[in-house]
Amino acid sequence: MRESLLSFADAMAGTDKARAKAAKAAMAQAVHKACAPGGDKALRAALIKELLMIVSSSRPRLVRAHAIALLGFIGSKANDKALAALAADPELKEDIRMARERLRRSG
Repeated sequence: MRESLLSFADAMAGTDKARAKAAKAAMAQAVHKACAPGGDKALRAALIKELLMIVSSSRPRLVRAHAIALLGFIGSKANDKALAALAADPELKEDIRMARERLRRSG
């Protein structure tokens, strides 16, 4: 069983800097692995759902911005509307704009 991206996000938001850095890397590794050609579509959908939950949470800006960047890699045009709905957040506006640009260019 895989560890949830939500638990990695919680670790990133914690005070232990080494654990936060490891959690950030683990999140990225999980997402990039799911992006690989021939990857499990159900896993990819689950990761996208978790990333959207992180983005819409009250976690620190850097945690949410990391989730947005990862969404830009793993998501598709179908996820553009979900990110657009979150673009009103002034802290994340530019991060969301960049991720949406990547999503619009994805296949």
